[in-house]
Amino acid sequence: MDELIDISVAKDTKGAMIKFASQAINRALSGILPPLNIEKDVVRLKKYAREAREIKLTYEVLRGVRTSKKEQNRSPYREINTPG
Repeated sequence: MDELIDISVAKDTKGAMIKFASQAINRALSGILPPLNIEKDVVRLKKYAREAREIKLTYEVLRGVRTSKKEQNRSPYREINTPG
């Protein structure tokens, strides 16, 4: 099952908003079990809602969806040798 991380960021300067959101994501990720595996797991923005005084962000932790670098670099158009 995928985990969701909800963050509410008060409207402020861009730098302050980014800093707050980054810290909130890091706190949330440090508390999830099993820990985030950077090689296999992905964190992506799932929902974004703008309200009067804040922005609400929902991030989703997708487990085991990232492919290895070797698989990413492999061409889907590789030649297949057939006998004959």
